Amino acid sequence: MSNINQVGASNPLDQYSIDKKAPPKADRGELGKDQFLELMIAQLTNQNPLEPKENGEFIAQLAQFSTVEGITNMSGGFDKLATAMKSSQALQASSLVGGAVTVDGQQESALRYGDLVFGTANITPGADNLVLQIEDEFGQVIESVALGPQPSGELAFKWNGLDLEVNGKWADIDYDKFETDEDGNPFPHPEGNYRFRIMGNVAGQNMAQAVSMSSRVDSVSILADNTVKLNLENGKDTTLDKVTRINHVF
Repeated sequence: MSNINQVGASNPLDQYSIDKKAPPKADRGELGKDQFLELMIAQLTNQNPLEPKENGEFIAQLAQFSTVEGITNMSGGFDKLATAMKSSQALQASSLVGGAVTVDGQQESALRYGDLVFGTANITPGADNLVLQIEDEFGQVIESVALGPQPSGELAFKWNGLDLEVNGKWADIDYDKFETDEDGNPFPHPEGNYRFRIMGNVAGQNMAQAVSMSSRVDSVSILADNTVKLNLENGKDTTLDKVTRINHVF
């Protein structure tokens, strides 16, 4: 397994070329394409012109040889292309180091001073009375914010430990509960891990909405099978197929 922390300037695709290769040699005891052509030509040369033999089987077999050879060459080309795409994907993923990505189904996010945490939720059609709850690492609810009417589908929000923006609009936060500095400016919640959940009323029942939260990318690893793994803060990791949103580089 190798780690990537920087992106080089070279194009990862330059090292790969999809050239036609000579077809593999036939195993002994099996009729190769060249031998088959020699036999076919010999039969055509020596046959009675007044009673030509049926050559349909020869033609069908020749077509089969061509098809197999083409598939073999194509398969090798696809293997090279797949490897090139993996290398390109790894280099692209390395550009995420230091940034934040939203991971499907992850409900926790780490807050750092001066940074934002990002989240999305899939709002069920017909859901109302939506409330966003934020819990600290001890399970205590430190924020419970009414979101007001929201359309179904994806809801996006971001939080800096103090202010909450939901779908581009500022949420109504009770700032009176925060301690303030000498100028009256409120202090945000302390750094740490926070869990986010959104509850809503659906057909008379209180139902949790699917939430996905962001994490900072610390490094990128390439596994033995060429899978690209993102190593996240707090020892977590994920793969690119689980990243639902790329937020920004801090």
